Amino acid sequence: MTFASLKSAIELVFTSAPWTSHNIEIYPDNYQGQTANQNEFCRLNILPATTANNFGGSKTFAGSIIVSIYVKAGEGQSRIMAIADILDILLGNKKLTNGPELGTSYLQIGGLDSANSALYTAQYVIPFKTYGE
Repeated sequence: MTFASLKSAIELVFTSAPWTSHNIEIYPDNYQGQTANQNEFCRLNILPATTANNFGGSKTFAGSIIVSIYVKAGEGQSRIMAIADILDILLGNKKLTNGPELGTSYLQIGGLDSANSALYTAQYVIPFKTYGE
């Protein structure tokens, strides 16, 4: 597995009907353009933390996927929790096609966004491992 194939395997989840049917836009973490819906969107960050070479030259990765969730401020945490539940259905304890095995997620509430106080944020974090396939 390469860094590029790891990224592709994870991003593929967000192009499939289970995710797209919810009409929640997801952007790369470093996206600089305009978001389609200014009141609700997500940002995806894939963080390989450790790597190792296995016998035969295959590479093993471990790290975290972080989905930053942005929703309209002033409406409580219910929408953030609903989006986290959608993410858990798609990702929680799954083995992705040609990709990593995902673990158990957690949600870290961030509060008002420092760049735009009209948005409330949280980070959905889920660990992953690959086994040099």
